[in-house]
Amino acid sequence: MRGNAPAWPSAPAATRALWSGVDAAAYPLATLVMLAGLVRALSGADYGILVLALAASGLSLAINPAIAATTTRFVSQAAGTGRSIAGVISAALLAVAAIDVVLLALTALFRATLARWVFGTATTAGGLALGDVLWLALLAVAIQQLDAVLAASIRGLERFARQALIETLARAALAAGVMWVAWSTHSVAAVLVVQSLVCALWLLVRALALRALLPDRRLFGRAGAAQIRALFEYGGWMWLTALAGVLYTTADRIILGRWMGPTVAGQYNIYVQLTQLVHFVPSSLFAFALPVFTRLASQGEGNAAQIGRSYRSYLRIISLLALLMAGALLLAWPLLLRVFAGGAIQDSQWMVAGLLTLNFLVLACNVAPYYLLLALGHSRSVSMVTAGGMGAALLLMLVLIPHFGLAGAALARLAYGAAALLLVLLARRALPR
Repeated sequence: MRGNAPAWPSAPAATRALWSGVDAAAYPLATLVMLAGLVRALSGADYGILVLALAASGLSLAINPAIAATTTRFVSQAAGTGRSIAGVISAALLAVAAIDVVLLALTALFRATLARWVFGTATTAGGLALGDVLWLALLAVAIQQLDAVLAASIRGLERFARQALIETLARAALAAGVMWVAWSTHSVAAVLVVQSLVCALWLLVRALALRALLPDRRLFGRAGAAQIRALFEYGGWMWLTALAGVLYTTADRIILGRWMGPTVAGQYNIYVQLTQLVHFVPSSLFAFALPVFTRLASQGEGNAAQIGRSYRSYLRIISLLALLMAGALLLAWPLLLRVFAGGAIQDSQWMVAGLLTLNFLVLACNVAPYYLLLALGHSRSVSMVTAGGMGAALLLMLVLIPHFGLAGAALARLAYGAAALLLVLLARRALPR
């Protein structure tokens, strides 16, 4: 290994998958816990307003998956070849911070107009203007975006155990804080303020943990012009994918809220949060594949056979796991609704649950091809396929939701899953020979 590159952990794939799974599971588990508490602590209308505020603010998360995947890949590549890691981290943090500041300023200036567009006829949430609720939601999201860069850097160094422990503690603290303030105040604004404060605290904790892992204990550094150019060329395509992804994952809730009210949007949000586990769990377990594939590819053609064997093995395991999860989720659907939604949902809506589950099952089968293509530098191909599929789904949402409500929203999502199957073919062609 050249330069001051860190020593690579030698844990087997099963151990890496375990820690990757723990890392990624912390977020949805904390979200489900908060869901179970918030639907009971807040009124149906206030919970719907909170969902819409976070969904609208989540549009700014277009940079989050992009910058996270880009940071992970380039940190792994830089460490594998002995180049500056601090430079990659600094460039990523500056990009995210600049975008967040602009979005917060624009939201503050046009909060009343944005509130009318997002919330429709609703006017207040616990006495606070909805424009202020929207700004607070965006602030919470912005802090999490900065934190995501640091988390992606730790993953890029393949320190999966450390990242998983930090993420678990951070999400547990967030869930505890949000639940406590929700039950104490029954206030949407208070929930968002506590969420921002807890996320800011753990941003500092993760920064200190990452700095301790770097060879020279320097978190910030100057990146070379070529390194910055490569980072943004690769990340530019990832941002297109992520922008389409955020629109795809939030537009249906916003459209439902506009046509059928915040309460229906909140109910649909519960359906999506439960069924997305079919894709989220295998995707999380095998998130380690991105930095591993990147490191192997950066170290020369001698690793081609190992990349091919690992890819085919991951593809089979992920597909089987997703299929088993989909079946188990549908069998336990009424029970899951009672546990996580309380009395908020009276109708199980089997068709909606089935369509959403099928969509996430198909997406899960594309997890291994997605990570392989990104690791090998094919961000443009991934972006074209995924953005095209998401764009088709968005158009269908506009057409189907006004006519078919929840079922129309779930059906429209299938367009993306069908298009994403092209990644399997692209991955097969991209495998090093």
